[in-house]
Amino acid sequence: MPILPLYFENSIYYENIRYNSHFVTTYHLFSHIFTNYVIVHTNFKVFLKYFMKPYFYLDGIRELADEFKGDENIYLGIRPYGFHAGNMSTLLIHPLLLCKEICKLGKIPKFNFFIFINDWEQQKLDGVNPILYPFNVLPKFTTWQFMPDPIDNRFSIVDFWEPVILSNVNIINHYFPKTTVKSVRNSTMKTLPIMKKCLLQTIKHPEVVLKILKENSTKSTLDKAIYASAVCPKCNAARGNTKVISKNVILHNCSNCRTITKDKYENFEYWFYHKPLALPRIDAFKIDLCITGTDHYQEGDFEVRQKLFDAYKIKILCPRTLYTPTILGRNNLVMGKNKGNAENIGLDKLMQLIVENPTKDQIKIPNII
Repeated sequence: MPILPLYFENSIYYENIRYNSHFVTTYHLFSHIFTNYVIVHTNFKVFLKYFMKPYFYLDGIRELADEFKGDENIYLGIRPYGFHAGNMSTLLIHPLLLCKEICKLGKIPKFNFFIFINDWEQQKLDGVNPILYPFNVLPKFTTWQFMPDPIDNRFSIVDFWEPVILSNVNIINHYFPKTTVKSVRNSTMKTLPIMKKCLLQTIKHPEVVLKILKENSTKSTLDKAIYASAVCPKCNAARGNTKVISKNVILHNCSNCRTITKDKYENFEYWFYHKPLALPRIDAFKIDLCITGTDHYQEGDFEVRQKLFDAYKIKILCPRTLYTPTILGRNNLVMGKNKGNAENIGLDKLMQLIVENPTKDQIKIPNII
């Protein structure tokens, strides 16, 4: 096996992990009663309370390594627009640290990592005030799926960035060859029954999502919102009014080119807001763990996802979530290309920053590294 970066191998911040016999007992009890199709209500509630807890930073990694076998399905999400230190922390550093901790406990990392490429996300945000009302947003015009390659406009920007993202995350497999890494575009999931169900439900009943966001977040929220719409097949605008006529027919009135299109569900592409969009991705790939930034937790992500699972009647358990520290650029803003502070600093240097700050919810890239 290739040697890990020296700092990763020898200097990581670790403590002894206390064996949690209560979890093991409860887990085996749940497994037994589930197999026999009998639910003991009290024990089931105890199990769910433990299973659905959030995990944070390096302490969370140690807890997860203790609980996991090492072959779980792990959710990683990203928009197809760059790969910088902020992405690297969530999509690469923390998965590597989890694999390393699994090894320390004598288990072999065989995780399946799914990189969900959000080509159905808006290319730019619009709305009354996206900063003040982050849950009342719309696409400015279209989605990443229809943005051209910055060098060769015969291709899409997704075609440009997906292999870049995949090659970076594949470093996990380089160090831990029993793991797998697979990229999945949202648009390729369109015909899956669970995607169709969640998408049509979101178009028909945005008030369900809005109510959950209002009740489980401290963010300001307006009284009306939409969280999914069709993309106009003529001009590719993700703006207008979309209606579900039947379980397989969509009517879209484009506010950009004024074209009215009535067609089968499968003949449209879509914009789908990321919070309800997570549900079909989790269900379709039987996700056990989501890894995401702590900025999502701070806006109520953990509670919102559980409530959405209930509202959409998702039949699998809501997965665990590991929250990673937010990476700040040199200008003290959350790192991102749209903030003009995106940069790459190298795997070993970023890992060093993270392991030296094991409890911080924000880590700033220093001016001199």
